[in-house]
Amino acid sequence: MKFSRSKRHDDPIPRLSLIAFIDVVLFILLYFMMAGNLAAAESELASALQTAKGTSASRDLAPQVVQVDVVESRVVFMVGERVIGDREALTAVLKQLNKEAGVFVKVMGRAPVGAAAAAIQACRDAGFVKVSYVPAGGG
Repeated sequence: MKFSRSKRHDDPIPRLSLIAFIDVVLFILLYFMMAGNLAAAESELASALQTAKGTSASRDLAPQVVQVDVVESRVVFMVGERVIGDREALTAVLKQLNKEAGVFVKVMGRAPVGAAAAAIQACRDAGFVKVSYVPAGGG
């Protein structure tokens, strides 16, 4: 009984289908494109804290700070010493401020997300281009 196969030199070499190979490569490419994140990382995004080159220190203005907090179970917005109770009044106050330096929206831990979004929208409605969100700890 003979179990080994004799090797003949005239046997054709098996070949893989090129179409199947291309399908697999395109499928893998599509998978990585959809699974990956093409957006820039947050650390690479432009910040409102950067200053333009060539500006003098005397022209630099401090950005405004809008603090969002809950006082006596009511959401309040504080700009400096002013305590404001609603978004429309906040927008009216922010329209009077200098918009060149930008604004920080500092949200305290007790404030709801909707109040933070309302403060950011009020800053945009008032004409601020540089709006920075600052989460503050505490609760």
